[in-house]
Amino acid sequence: MPQLLLNAIIRPIGFTRGGWRHPSATPERALDLDYYQEIATVAERGRLDALFIANSPVAPNDQWTTLFSPLEPITLLSTLAATTTHLGLIATVSSTFTDPYQVARQLSTLDHLSKGRAGVNIVVSGSAAAAANFGFDDLPDQSDRYARADEYLHVLQRLWDSWPADALILDKAGARQADLGKLTAIEFRGKHLAVRGPLDIPRSPQGRPLVFQAGSSPEGRQLAAAHADAVYSAARTIDDALAFRADIHRRQDALGRTGSRVKVLPGLIPIVGSTDAEARRLHEEISALYPIGQAVEGLGARLGVDLVGIDADDHFPIDLLPPVQSLSGNRSFHEIVRKHAAAGATLREVLTVTDAGNAHLRFIGAPETIADQIQEWFRAGAADGFNLNPAISPSGLTDFVDHVLPVLQDRGIRQRDYPADTRVRPVFGSH
Repeated sequence: MPQLLLNAIIRPIGFTRGGWRHPSATPERALDLDYYQEIATVAERGRLDALFIANSPVAPNDQWTTLFSPLEPITLLSTLAATTTHLGLIATVSSTFTDPYQVARQLSTLDHLSKGRAGVNIVVSGSAAAAANFGFDDLPDQSDRYARADEYLHVLQRLWDSWPADALILDKAGARQADLGKLTAIEFRGKHLAVRGPLDIPRSPQGRPLVFQAGSSPEGRQLAAAHADAVYSAARTIDDALAFRADIHRRQDALGRTGSRVKVLPGLIPIVGSTDAEARRLHEEISALYPIGQAVEGLGARLGVDLVGIDADDHFPIDLLPPVQSLSGNRSFHEIVRKHAAAGATLREVLTVTDAGNAHLRFIGAPETIADQIQEWFRAGAADGFNLNPAISPSGLTDFVDHVLPVLQDRGIRQRDYPADTRVRPVFGSH
């Protein structure tokens, strides 16, 4: 029976705007290694597939995201490799602002240290503030960013392949550590990148670390179809998720890319209670921790529109939204807001369903209720699994592992133990 994939997203302040203010939250531990080790322990106790760190290389611009991702992902995951045994370790990396040779070295090192558990989430950064941190006067346009990302992934994969598995021989009698004649200089020269190679690190346990991609634009989908093992998506309905997944696979087929299908894992915020009513009360409690004035400003900033002065109980002003086609980033979120606004939602309702700027799907209820919804999506083919984003950290992950996961295991769609092989790539069906 096909098994549901589940990753735990590490966000030390939780994945809701007000979650860090909840009495059970511990944002004061967001810079402590012990905190992350405890999160990893819970995830591995639940036999989850991977830890996943979202990240953007720019200082936050509001009080609600200061500790969104306060530590560099590859460094943090390298420390967690020592205290975990099976969890995949997936770091978000910007292809727009980083050097692929250096990133190939870092990920290959992580793959060795973790016995084959390294992964990378390649993102095409759309932040002008981040661009300024890396010497850009202006953010490169979207087409150039995606063209560079395509070259970047070609370079990563060719560097990882530049060491054949049998090139490292360690022949003491013959005084030969490696057959250097088997190493391949990749001699890559494109419009955006030039890399000679080969990599300076012998082939890692997976050969190629697992590759995720996050982006819902046509360019993002094409990049995922060409290179990714899995996609982090932001679908909010089964119909939308089915259409997204089918489109990724159509593109994969059109490119002639054979083998395993690209896996699609939407982001999910599970809010668990002992009953459905208790879970709804918790959701309302969390929402109330984000003052409405700041919520309106935050949503407006995310959308790039001015919502100040609009009554929270008036219909959302859909006419203020720019055409989705004109956007170079945040398309998924704009589409979600536009869909709710077109259905007659008030500003307050849009604030609630989006957490004033959060595009992720939410399942709210008792463990059985959340398991029902997860199973419905999985059985419908709308998702191969989910990226779990706890509303409150760390209790949200613990509640899911302790109460929802056993229900999914009893239903036979979730593993009860890890395979003997520690490599994460086979888990995602990639070879």
